[in-house]
This record gives sequence, structure tokens and C-alpha cells, in this order.
Amino acid sequence: MQGSVEIATEREGKACWVFEICRNGESISTLTLSWADYDWWSPDGRHTPSQVAHAVVKVWQCARSPDGGENGIPAKFDASTIRRRVADADRLISEQLEVTL
Repeated sequence: MQGSVEIATEREGKACWVFEICRNGESISTLTLSWADYDWWSPDGRHTPSQVAHAVVKVWQCARSPDGGENGIPAKFDASTIRRRVADADRLISEQLEVTL
């Protein structure tokens, strides 16, 4: 693995949050998380938006590159994309969120 992925910045967009994803201090991606997806993955609001975004990125990494390598994180993507690209994404994200508590 070439370094851990982290949420570097968080800002509010139009009906979403926008996150800058970094690896080794360098920006590698911009992730948007709609309020609806946040509510789906954290219905009781006990996770911060950045925790949900981080869980999405972690699941994407594991599914796209089991060895944790560069993994093809797109330069820009919406969190909902994971449902079309990763089988059982909702369950995996929920499991990842439980690890953060």
C-alpha cells in the first residue's frame, strides 16, 4: 500500500458534502456525498459526514484492489457510484462504519 487515504477537507455543496481525498498529503480525488446517501448510511446521524465518506473510500479501495494498492479511485466521483460498482456496497459501508465507533 502506498500510504493511507484520508479526508483532507470537507465543505458543504448544494444538497451534498464535498470532500478532498488525499494520499501521502497529495490530493487524489474529490468525493461528493449527497444528504440522501448520508441519511441512508447513517440514519440516526451518529456518524459524521466525513466518517461516511471515509467508509465509502475504504470499501471502494478493498473492492477495487484487494491488496490496497492504487485501486483506481476516480479523480472525481459521487458516493452513490459505489452501489453500481461494488456488490453489496451498502452492507459493506455499514460494516465499515461500525468499525469507526
